[in-house]
Amino acid sequence: MTDVENLEHIIKSIFGVEKIIRQKNNSNKCISTLSRKPLNLFAKNFVSRLHRLYELYKSDGKTINEIAEKVKNIGESKNSGWAGPYSELVALDFYGQFGEFFKTDYISIHPVSEHKNSIPALIGHKETIDIDLCIHLRHNNIYTDVKSFNCIHQNILEEIFEAVEEFALLSLKKSVMIGVDNLSSIDYTEVKSNLGYEKRIIYKELTRAVSENKKIIKYQSKSGIIFTFRIQYTDTLTTVKEYSPFAMAEAYKFKFLDYGSKLLDNEYSIITMVRNSWFNDETVDFKDFNNLFYRSLARRTFIELNKMEEDAANHSSNYPEGKVQVMDVAQNLAGIIFIDDHSPETQNKNSLYNAFVYLNPNYKNKTPLTIRKLEKYFRNDMEIQILDFDDFKWDNY
Repeated sequence: MTDVENLEHIIKSIFGVEKIIRQKNNSNKCISTLSRKPLNLFAKNFVSRLHRLYELYKSDGKTINEIAEKVKNIGESKNSGWAGPYSELVALDFYGQFGEFFKTDYISIHPVSEHKNSIPALIGHKETIDIDLCIHLRHNNIYTDVKSFNCIHQNILEEIFEAVEEFALLSLKKSVMIGVDNLSSIDYTEVKSNLGYEKRIIYKELTRAVSENKKIIKYQSKSGIIFTFRIQYTDTLTTVKEYSPFAMAEAYKFKFLDYGSKLLDNEYSIITMVRNSWFNDETVDFKDFNNLFYRSLARRTFIELNKMEEDAANHSSNYPEGKVQVMDVAQNLAGIIFIDDHSPETQNKNSLYNAFVYLNPNYKNKTPLTIRKLEKYFRNDMEIQILDFDDFKWDNY
């Protein structure tokens, strides 16, 4: 049984829904571990999560089918592409833990014609705004799209490394591992805008280096970013990594501009970011590192970007020139919730997730959300998973 066939079996046995994945020989880090016996922690937590989601939504056939389809999408994904659909399931499971306080709907679709002042309307979207989740609170709804917090440079370089390692094995009969020294403080916009266009050049440089048995090569991109690649001809690879939560927050401060097309103009719109060490090893989750990083990044998004009148198109290709300013996007984002998923490391459901909730004091469409308004909806045994809750009331200057 292939990894894909095993996943099809899991979907059928848990949800009672048959989903067919065409590429039977596809695999990725997520589904490959589900085929190994005995199941490791990640696999056990993955299957347990699916059972919980079934129990939560079993009376809603439409949602069950949507969840089964999302699991199918994981099996269709290559490389780290599984992170997106996987993160939606994590978020749905996390919010489902507080089901006695609010109902969470999966998949919310809004006609752009009903949101004429929204960012999607301003940038020319004509049909619908598709948002992953709607959280129904007592007096308000919160709409949240879910994103995987993966490293943009890690995703791009992963494709290159895989191609070079395959070249080395097939053409040179060498088994190699390739890594890159730390890039965590390099500007997110710079990496996203430039690195993707230079993949072919980097591939050629690395294949030449492997052919010549080099162990270290430096490459300077057209934008001036210097990469130090390390090549090992054994099974052990060591790279140099230095981390600062504040330098990373500075580097990533424009990241949330990419999600402007998911923001409504008359409802609370937040972004839920899911991190798992299997698709993001850049945030180190050591002591208070992630807390400091997430809080600093949220504060920059809500307060620093709130004052920036420059064109959003300067920092994200998602915007036509002259249509939206950076501050417009920041002011339409009501909050950010970061979820650290510990599926590879824990057996305890109570410590499966760590969450960090940050609310925007400069949200403009409605009265900004506050800790006082929101925290009462997260009061049960699972509230121990929420490690930080801040509305920046005393930081908004």
